[in-house]
Amino acid sequence: MQAPGRSLVFCAIESALEQEWSVSFRDNSSNQAILYAFLRRPRRIIFVKQGVAPKELLRLHLKFRQEIMRDLSLQLLTDISIKAYFEQSQISRTRQRKSLWRKSVIIGLIEMGLFSLKSEVQKSQWLGDYTRLAARKG
Repeated sequence: MQAPGRSLVFCAIESALEQEWSVSFRDNSSNQAILYAFLRRPRRIIFVKQGVAPKELLRLHLKFRQEIMRDLSLQLLTDISIKAYFEQSQISRTRQRKSLWRKSVIIGLIEMGLFSLKSEVQKSQWLGDYTRLAARKG
């Protein structure tokens, strides 16, 4: 049930980078355990910042995006046309589908169960391969 005066608007900001990297900041997640267990990918970084205003979400997104671009020597994808957006979305969905087919449902369910044991920081962000690759370059 929605609290009085609260909006059900969902805000997600995503940037597509070279080498199939993406950075996404969201103010909500329908089910973080499912996201963690089944939808994470090594080059797809996700931050969930519940209750954060869109302006602050954008500021955090831009700040982190600069960090990853610097740390991994990446650039933004420059084609921001609607055609390119839909092509990237299709490619992303295809990769996600292939990843899901390879994922063991039993392991995914175990990961969902163990998700509750994670810290709040671990629950609200997925850094994929970023930390390891940034440390190697640094």
